[in-house]
Amino acid sequence: MSQRGKVLMKKRVETSEANILEFVRSVKGKKELAFEEGVMSQWLYVTLKNEAEAVKVCQPAERAGPKNDDIDSVEIADLLRVGRLKLVFHEDSELMNLRTLISGYRDLMDVMTQEKNRLKALFRHVAIPTDDVKFYRTPQIMLQLPTDTQKYVACTLFEQLDILEEQRLGYLERFESNVKDYKAIKLLTSIPGIGPIRANQIVGIMVTPFRFADKYHLYSYAMLIKHNKESDGKSYGKKRANGQPVLKEVFRSAVFGATKSDTAFKRKYDAMRAAGADDRAARRAVARMMAATVLAVWKTGKKYEDKYKEVTRRRHQKRHSET
Repeated sequence: MSQRGKVLMKKRVETSEANILEFVRSVKGKKELAFEEGVMSQWLYVTLKNEAEAVKVCQPAERAGPKNDDIDSVEIADLLRVGRLKLVFHEDSELMNLRTLISGYRDLMDVMTQEKNRLKALFRHVAIPTDDVKFYRTPQIMLQLPTDTQKYVACTLFEQLDILEEQRLGYLERFESNVKDYKAIKLLTSIPGIGPIRANQIVGIMVTPFRFADKYHLYSYAMLIKHNKESDGKSYGKKRANGQPVLKEVFRSAVFGATKSDTAFKRKYDAMRAAGADDRAARRAVARMMAATVLAVWKTGKKYEDKYKEVTRRRHQKRHSET
């Protein structure tokens, strides 16, 4: 597409590095390139990042009308031309590979949860309690099932859980190894509530803290705040921006670990509760505090210090009261 929006060339090519490069290189002169986020977007980005002045990955367009490759490609090119694409972050960094590990781990945990629910349901159907914390580590309990068929199914489920647990431990070993191999991951594990798994998830998704101009941009990306919907001076409620639900889950779950002992996060939570905030509001505020801490620690390259965090918070409060 030309700068004036005229379609100069269309071509369908088979998905291979050689074919795609041949087509892109056939377009002479300065050029910009865009394509939708998808399962191959990181591979495409790395393959093409040096083939144009700009290579941009964008969110798929939402459309109620007809949708096909021809329509989509022209629309993406036109939005690129006028600078209105909604971009998705990509970078040629080894840290991007962590996303594959994170995704695999989450898929594994989802399967484990499904298998555990199936196993519990099998026992509940015949009124056998499953509340014991050692339930999944006590396969002998299957002997209480009344029929051979139920015992057989329970046996297969226990065996599957054993295999999944072995795989889970394999993921944990990789997460622990990454703490030693990657400075950023090791740095984040110094923050209360953020262990090897959460540190891997944060670094794998954020890749670099310098993507975010300030903590408020990270709040939005991590879906920890909502934005006002306004038109003609009227408010129509609030809505979260598109972001990373995994980061939202990581920061919110990290609050539980960070508030178990005497930390700045625990003191923040207790102060809000004492001031009348409910549990949910206090935990949301602490989750944002944790996100801001991650950003600061990662950008400065200095390990978390709880006393320093408290002194800094009091200094900011004093400045705010003076103004």
